[in-house]
Amino acid sequence: MAATGKPTDTPAPRVLARAARDNLGEFEQRVCRRPGLGGAAACLVILVVVMNFVVNGPENVWGRGVVVVGLLIVILWGYVWFNRVRGGLYLFSEGFVDAAGRRVVSVAWSEIRSIEGEETLFAMGSLPVGSAFVYEVAFTARVTGHEAVWRFNTTYGDVHELAGLISRRSGVAVTGLTDPYQL
Repeated sequence: MAATGKPTDTPAPRVLARAARDNLGEFEQRVCRRPGLGGAAACLVILVVVMNFVVNGPENVWGRGVVVVGLLIVILWGYVWFNRVRGGLYLFSEGFVDAAGRRVVSVAWSEIRSIEGEETLFAMGSLPVGSAFVYEVAFTARVTGHEAVWRFNTTYGDVHELAGLISRRSGVAVTGLTDPYQL
Protein backbone atom coordinates (compact mmCIF):
# COMPACT_ATOMS: atom_id res chain seq x y z
CA MET A 1 0.00 0.00 0.00
CA ALA A 2 1.54 3.27 -1.07
CA ALA A 3 0.39 5.29 1.93
CA THR A 4 1.27 2.88 4.68
CA GLY A 5 3.76 3.91 7.26
CA LYS A 6 6.89 2.14 8.33
CA PRO A 7 6.64 -0.75 10.81
CA THR A 8 8.11 1.61 13.42
CA ASP A 9 4.94 3.75 13.27
CA THR A 10 3.72 2.59 16.64
CA PRO A 11 0.28 3.84 17.65
CA ALA A 12 -0.22 6.49 20.28
CA PRO A 13 -1.13 5.25 23.77
CA ARG A 14 -4.77 6.36 23.34
CA VAL A 15 -5.02 4.29 20.13
CA LEU A 16 -3.53 1.23 21.83
CA ALA A 17 -5.87 1.71 24.79
CA ARG A 18 -8.93 1.88 22.52
CA ALA A 19 -7.79 -1.19 20.57
CA ALA A 20 -7.24 -3.12 23.80
CA ARG A 21 -10.63 -2.04 25.18
CA ASP A 22 -12.38 -3.20 22.00
CA ASN A 23 -10.30 -6.41 21.63
CA LEU A 24 -8.97 -5.53 18.17
CA GLY A 25 -5.93 -7.81 18.38
CA GLU A 26 -2.36 -7.08 17.40
CA PHE A 27 -1.22 -3.91 15.64
CA GLU A 28 -0.28 -4.51 11.99
CA GLN A 29 0.25 -1.22 10.17
CA ARG A 30 -0.52 2.49 10.02
CA VAL A 31 -2.10 4.21 7.04
CA CYS A 32 -0.98 7.84 7.11
CA ARG A 33 -3.10 10.86 6.36
CA ARG A 34 -1.80 13.58 4.09
CA PRO A 35 -2.29 17.32 4.43
CA GLY A 36 -4.69 19.12 2.15
CA LEU A 37 -2.96 20.90 -0.72
CA GLY A 38 -5.76 23.45 -1.03
CA GLY A 39 -5.20 24.65 2.51
CA ALA A 40 -1.44 24.82 1.98
CA ALA A 41 -1.91 26.92 -1.17
CA ALA A 42 -4.34 29.25 0.61
CA CYS A 43 -1.90 29.68 3.51
CA LEU A 44 0.90 30.47 1.07
CA VAL A 45 -1.21 33.21 -0.52
CA ILE A 46 -2.12 34.58 2.90
CA LEU A 47 1.55 34.59 3.93
CA VAL A 48 2.52 36.49 0.76
CA VAL A 49 -0.13 39.13 1.49
CA VAL A 50 0.90 39.38 5.15
CA MET A 51 4.59 39.67 4.27
CA ASN A 52 3.74 42.38 1.75
CA PHE A 53 2.01 44.35 4.50
CA VAL A 54 4.90 43.75 6.92
CA VAL A 55 7.59 44.83 4.43
CA ASN A 56 5.71 47.86 3.12
CA GLY A 57 4.33 48.78 6.52
CA PRO A 58 0.63 48.70 7.24
CA GLU A 59 -0.57 52.29 6.94
CA ASN A 60 -3.77 51.99 8.96
CA VAL A 61 -5.70 49.80 11.36
CA TRP A 62 -7.08 47.70 8.47
CA GLY A 63 -3.58 46.82 7.31
CA ARG A 64 -2.56 45.83 10.82
CA GLY A 65 -5.77 43.81 11.11
CA VAL A 66 -4.92 41.93 7.90
CA VAL A 67 -1.49 41.07 9.31
CA VAL A 68 -2.88 39.81 12.63
CA VAL A 69 -5.81 37.86 11.15
CA GLY A 70 -3.64 36.42 8.37
CA LEU A 71 -1.05 35.17 10.85
CA LEU A 72 -3.77 33.68 13.05
CA ILE A 73 -5.26 31.81 10.07
CA VAL A 74 -1.85 30.39 9.10
CA ILE A 75 -1.10 29.33 12.69
CA LEU A 76 -4.52 27.67 13.04
CA TRP A 77 -4.11 25.81 9.75
CA GLY A 78 -0.64 24.67 10.84
CA TYR A 79 -2.11 23.29 14.07
CA VAL A 80 -4.85 21.43 12.18
CA TRP A 81 -2.31 20.13 9.65
CA PHE A 82 -0.05 18.83 12.42
CA ASN A 83 -2.92 16.98 14.12
CA ARG A 84 -4.12 15.51 10.81
CA VAL A 85 -0.71 14.18 9.78
CA ARG A 86 0.11 12.94 13.27
CA GLY A 87 -2.99 10.71 13.33
CA GLY A 88 -4.02 8.08 10.86
CA LEU A 89 -5.74 4.78 10.44
CA TYR A 90 -4.24 2.00 12.53
CA LEU A 91 -4.96 -1.51 11.29
CA PHE A 92 -5.20 -4.32 13.80
CA SER A 93 -5.83 -8.01 13.23
CA GLU A 94 -9.49 -7.75 14.31
CA GLY A 95 -10.37 -4.18 13.23
CA PHE A 96 -9.09 -0.64 12.90
CA VAL A 97 -8.79 2.58 14.88
CA ASP A 98 -8.95 5.97 13.19
CA ALA A 99 -7.34 8.81 15.15
CA ALA A 100 -7.44 12.42 14.01
CA GLY A 101 -7.05 15.20 16.54
CA ARG A 102 -9.25 14.34 19.53
CA ARG A 103 -11.48 11.97 17.55
CA VAL A 104 -10.85 8.26 17.96
CA VAL A 105 -13.10 5.75 16.17
CA SER A 106 -12.66 2.01 16.52
CA VAL A 107 -14.44 -0.59 14.41
CA ALA A 108 -14.09 -4.37 14.50
CA TRP A 109 -14.16 -6.17 11.15
CA SER A 110 -17.19 -8.18 12.31
CA GLU A 111 -19.20 -4.99 13.05
CA ILE A 112 -19.06 -3.65 9.50
CA ARG A 113 -22.43 -3.92 7.72
CA SER A 114 -21.80 -2.05 4.45
CA ILE A 115 -19.18 -0.06 2.55
CA GLU A 116 -20.48 2.46 0.05
CA GLY A 117 -18.27 4.44 -2.31
CA GLU A 118 -19.05 7.73 -3.98
CA GLU A 119 -17.08 9.71 -6.55
CA THR A 120 -17.44 13.44 -7.05
CA LEU A 121 -16.12 14.90 -10.30
CA PHE A 122 -15.02 18.53 -10.48
CA ALA A 123 -15.08 20.52 -13.69
CA MET A 124 -14.38 24.03 -14.92
CA GLY A 125 -16.94 24.56 -17.64
CA SER A 126 -16.89 21.27 -19.51
CA LEU A 127 -13.24 20.48 -18.73
CA PRO A 128 -12.76 17.89 -15.93
CA VAL A 129 -10.20 19.10 -13.40
CA GLY A 130 -10.33 16.46 -10.69
CA SER A 131 -12.24 14.01 -8.61
CA ALA A 132 -12.68 13.07 -4.99
CA PHE A 133 -13.68 9.75 -3.50
CA VAL A 134 -15.57 9.19 -0.27
CA TYR A 135 -16.35 5.85 1.31
CA GLU A 136 -18.89 5.33 4.06
CA VAL A 137 -18.47 2.35 6.34
CA ALA A 138 -21.68 1.52 8.20
CA PHE A 139 -21.23 -0.48 11.38
CA THR A 140 -23.04 -1.30 14.59
CA ALA A 141 -21.70 0.86 17.42
CA ARG A 142 -20.71 -1.14 20.49
CA VAL A 143 -21.75 1.48 23.00
CA THR A 144 -25.25 2.28 21.70
CA GLY A 145 -26.01 -0.75 19.55
CA HIS A 146 -27.21 1.58 16.78
CA GLU A 147 -25.95 1.90 13.22
CA ALA A 148 -23.12 4.40 12.90
CA VAL A 149 -21.21 5.63 9.85
CA TRP A 150 -17.50 6.32 9.52
CA ARG A 151 -16.38 8.24 6.42
CA PHE A 152 -12.94 8.31 4.87
CA ASN A 153 -11.82 10.16 1.78
CA THR A 154 -8.81 11.20 -0.24
CA THR A 155 -6.99 12.54 2.82
CA TYR A 156 -5.59 9.00 2.89
CA GLY A 157 -2.96 8.29 0.26
CA ASP A 158 -4.60 5.51 -1.74
CA VAL A 159 -8.24 5.55 -0.74
CA HIS A 160 -9.23 2.86 -3.27
CA GLU A 161 -6.73 0.40 -1.91
CA LEU A 162 -7.78 1.19 1.66
CA ALA A 163 -11.45 0.55 0.76
CA GLY A 164 -10.45 -2.75 -0.84
CA LEU A 165 -8.46 -3.73 2.24
CA ILE A 166 -11.37 -2.97 4.58
CA SER A 167 -13.69 -4.87 2.22
CA ARG A 168 -11.46 -7.96 2.15
CA ARG A 169 -10.91 -8.04 5.90
CA SER A 170 -14.56 -7.49 6.79
CA GLY A 171 -15.99 -9.70 4.04
CA VAL A 172 -18.35 -6.90 2.94
CA ALA A 173 -18.40 -5.82 -0.70
CA VAL A 174 -18.01 -2.17 -1.70
CA THR A 175 -21.15 -0.78 -3.33
CA GLY A 176 -21.95 2.48 -5.04
CA LEU A 177 -19.03 2.61 -7.47
CA THR A 178 -19.95 1.54 -11.00
CA ASP A 179 -16.43 0.69 -12.19
CA PRO A 180 -15.33 -2.69 -10.71
CA TYR A 181 -11.70 -1.94 -11.66
CA GLN A 182 -11.51 1.01 -9.26
CA LEU A 183 -10.78 -1.34 -6.37
